[in-house]
Parts: sequence; C-alpha cells; structure tokens
Amino acid sequence: MDQWKISFPKVSILIPTYNRPHYLKLALDSALAQTYPNIEIIIGDDSTNNETSDMLQPYLEKYPTIKYLKRTARLPFDNMAECFQLASGEFINFLMDDDIFYPEKIEKMMGYFFRNSNVSLVTSYRDLIDENGNIIHIPGFHKHIAPQDTVFNGKELGTIFMRNGVNFIGEPTTPLFRKRDLSEGWANYQGIQYVALVDMASWLTLLTKGDFVYIVEPLSCFRIHSGQGNHSLQWQQGAYYELGTLIHDSHFLDEYHAERAALIDAYIQTHGEQFVYGISECINPYITEEVRVRYLEIFNKNSKK
Repeated sequence: MDQWKISFPKVSILIPTYNRPHYLKLALDSALAQTYPNIEIIIGDDSTNNETSDMLQPYLEKYPTIKYLKRTARLPFDNMAECFQLASGEFINFLMDDDIFYPEKIEKMMGYFFRNSNVSLVTSYRDLIDENGNIIHIPGFHKHIAPQDTVFNGKELGTIFMRNGVNFIGEPTTPLFRKRDLSEGWANYQGIQYVALVDMASWLTLLTKGDFVYIVEPLSCFRIHSGQGNHSLQWQQGAYYELGTLIHDSHFLDEYHAERAALIDAYIQTHGEQFVYGISECINPYITEEVRVRYLEIFNKNSKK
C-alpha cells in the first residue's frame, strides 16, 4: 500500500443483521481483519432479542470504528437503506451477516479505483460455504465472468447482464462501489425503489456510471444455508414482480427490441398469466406500491397488444 503515496479514502462496511449472533461474529471478525487501513463498520441490528447486542458489546468498547444501530425489524431492505444513509465513507461494501470477507478484499478492490478513475463497480469471484464454513461447489454457480482480471465497459456489461437475466455480478457482499454513484439511494433504479432485487437494481444503476472490474481471485464467501431470507415465498414473489419491471424498463435493452419482447414472453410463460396479473390483489411487504403501479402499467399495456 505504501508505494501508492496517497491518502486512503474511507470505505464503509455495512452489516445488516437479524438474529444471527454466531454468524455475525464471524462476519465482523473478517471485516476487522481487513488490510485496508481506513474503514468504518456500521451494524444495523433488526434482531428480536438481545443476543446480538450482548455479543457486540466488547467489540463496541474496543473498536471506535464500529457504529451500532439497534432497529425495529422490518424488511431487510430497510436495514440496508438506513446503513447506506449513515455511511460516511466515500466507498461502500455491504457484508451480509452470514457471509465472510477474505483479509485483502477491500485493499485489492480499492486498488482498481486508485488506478482507474472511470471505475464504478468492482466485483470478484466468491467462494460458496455451507452452514459450517466448508467450501462447497454447486454446478453452474462457480462460473467465472472472465479468465483473468478484466475491466469491462459498464454499459456493455449491463446489456449482457439484462440479456442473460442472471446476477453474475454477485450478492451484496461481493462488490465494492462509490457511494455517490447511487445518488438516489440504495436499490433505486430509474426512480423506482426495489426491495427484493436490491442488488440487481443497484448494480444496474452503477453500470451506467462507469467501468466494471472483475477479479478472478475469490475475495469473499457467500454462505448457503436454510435460514436465508431469499428462501421465503414472499421474497420470491416480490422478486418475480420486480424482475418483470426491470426487464421492461431497463434502458440496457433499448436497442434490442426483439430480445426484450422475447424475455417478456418467456417471463409471462414461466408462471402463467394468472400469476402475472395477480399483482393487483397481492398483499406482500416485498411489493411496493410504486412497483405495483408500474408493473400494472407495463403488463396491462402488453396484454392488449
């Protein structure tokens, strides 16, 4: 780090947590072990008991760089959004409470921001781990974006991202980005607030701001376990409706009219028209009123063609 002869911009590591003190301790230890020298850690705690706050007390007494916020449990999005707002760092990296950073994650990712002022989003390969921290392999999940560290044009990568319909950039723990590039806040894409596909909406916004960097080395671990929030039926339903809105509204597909139409047709066929048009009666905290209104505008229009 010394050879760069520059001051180090602050990186805010944001850890939203909910009733997982054991996993949170592992995540927090990995954040504190970062080799990058200028870090703050913000923990938003939605837990319904005091186990997490009790576990954190020795850390709060020892590390002044940790900010702790006790909250009333709502959606995971609300916790992430409040942590984002409180962050004082120029750069942001979420760390979900069940995931882990490798020690050089922030340092290696920040190196690309130092060397290329046009970079807006840096991600990496990540290891998958099970409930006990063992590295596991799931077919199709471990594909590399590129065979070596690569800088992509953000808008070109965004088009590939939407045409494939797969979040190969990674979960919130994986990428690092500049806070000011999400000027409308976390998970807001083209003026619409997303609460289920929060990472996808944010990555699409960031890809409009500059270049994208992929690092082949695994710099974090994504934990697969039965208690994950994206296993809930409510989240899956909300994500489905948000995906339809993203496919239609994403400007990355503006020059690919036939492909957008084919993606929408395939989207409708996945669950059938009854499910697609059922959003008007659906009561679900993962469906915001603005997504509901926009979704009905899109698909009522398409149904009349």
